[in-house]
Amino acid sequence: MNAAPHAAAHPDATTLELRREFDASPAAVFDAWLTREQWAAWIGPEGMSCEVPILEPKVGGRYEIAMHLANGQVIPVSGVFEAIERPRLLVFSWGWDGDPSRQSRITLEFTARGSRTELLLRQEGLGTVSNRDDHGKGWTSALNKLTRHLATHRSAR
Repeated sequence: MNAAPHAAAHPDATTLELRREFDASPAAVFDAWLTREQWAAWIGPEGMSCEVPILEPKVGGRYEIAMHLANGQVIPVSGVFEAIERPRLLVFSWGWDGDPSRQSRITLEFTARGSRTELLLRQEGLGTVSNRDDHGKGWTSALNKLTRHLATHRSAR
């Protein structure tokens, strides 16, 4: 059963924190974030398709995501990897290109729970509670896609 994602109270009320449990190993969940084909398959909210034209999975490496909305709009997102400790920790910046007000930092912690993995996603620097809540909806939807992706990816092996 998936743990329900929730926004947690933090010293900074604009920090988003989501927890989700996946029926996959920490390495499998971790790799879904750092393998271009896998990340492109599930990143972005449901109903949105994404391309990952740049993915340099190393500390200091960059990534770029082009999020394609149903109305044809494209949201360019990019960042830099700050910490990579497979399969337990991933830290990277996250920002909408060209919008300094939409720059944040994401920390992912992967914890084994038997044969499953608990993911803790923390996003800091969102600026407002409204922006935190909007990102919470987007990440909840993307993590739903990740759940389906991991189930499909596991059965394809």
